[in-house]
Amino acid sequence: MWSLFEVLLDPDEGSDSINKKINSIILGKRPKNPIEIILKLKEIQGIDIKYYGELPVESWLSIYPDEEDLIMLTPINFEVFLDSDGCREYRNKVRDFVKNMEKPLMIGIDHSMSGGVIDELSSRFNDLTLIVFDSHFDGIPSPIRNNLISYMMENESNYETYGYKAKDYVFSPIGRKNSYNSGSFLYHLFYEGILEKIIVFGPMDYPSEKLEKIKDSRVKEFVDQYKTLEKEGIKIIHRRIIDSLGVEEAIKSIFPYLSSNVYISIDIDIGARKALYGSRFLNVEGLKEVEIYKALLLIFERNVNIIGLDIMEIDPWNAENDRTYNICGNIIRLLTDGTIYLDEKYKKCLENLDNIKDREKLKELINMGFIELSGKHFKLSYNGKII
Repeated sequence: MWSLFEVLLDPDEGSDSINKKINSIILGKRPKNPIEIILKLKEIQGIDIKYYGELPVESWLSIYPDEEDLIMLTPINFEVFLDSDGCREYRNKVRDFVKNMEKPLMIGIDHSMSGGVIDELSSRFNDLTLIVFDSHFDGIPSPIRNNLISYMMENESNYETYGYKAKDYVFSPIGRKNSYNSGSFLYHLFYEGILEKIIVFGPMDYPSEKLEKIKDSRVKEFVDQYKTLEKEGIKIIHRRIIDSLGVEEAIKSIFPYLSSNVYISIDIDIGARKALYGSRFLNVEGLKEVEIYKALLLIFERNVNIIGLDIMEIDPWNAENDRTYNICGNIIRLLTDGTIYLDEKYKKCLENLDNIKDREKLKELINMGFIELSGKHFKLSYNGKII
């Protein structure tokens, strides 16, 4: 049985995130709770799931701050929380929360909470591989990332060179502590000996040749850290590899590295701006919806023991406005049952590709990746079971 629970910790120090929370208090408009929406999805109906509730989170650190905590919502307070290893404390709370869960299934915001589940499961299973689907590499210590941002701010910053822009992160002129957080948690899990076998699929910030040629020490330490983790055992299938091989061949390349037990962690930005807009970070263009399904289906069909799953970095303010939650539901369904769910309006189109009269639905299915043009005809590009 899958044990579903939620962690709404969101210590994002960015001004956009803070302003959303402040406005939600002032205007009295709160986003719906992600778990409440997911539990009602047709995508997960029939799956053997038991709901275990929410991990308690201090009001000012959650996506639902109380009005009396309005004064706490400042960049400096979140920065102090992060630099004082506050996320590690919550990681430990998650670890204790899941001790009696058979197969943890976590829905949440801050990706570093995945470490708590992994910490617990690593004590149960000696042979364990973590597969992370993420458009960013969450293995860079905060001081190194902060120094890179410093260089980017002083020089011409462009997405092609760095994989993101300086404004995508909060820069601290006095430096940052090497704390456990959403941008560094893989580094800490690896070097603390909690987990050795880590695969990261999809990062777009892998050092480019142009970046590697820059002599500035702030850039070199970023490149060196990335490459050192790779040399020491973290397997990185970055986006350029995926685009070159195709998503299915790229995911097959990780199969020789899989253990018999697998934990899968999904940063929902793996589909940012291509499949969905309900991700905390939209500074990248991720994979299409069907590309995500294709990769996950191939893992499921390997008959490995999937011992846990999480879907993180959800933006509740935007997730209701598109297919974000439907995709979350299908990720759960695919990795527990091997199938996905589509509304009847879509299935009818897929069953009659040569005579689709609803051009709007056709366009949607093409954008989702279910249909592609082959010569003068459309063809179905997903071979998995659709219910």
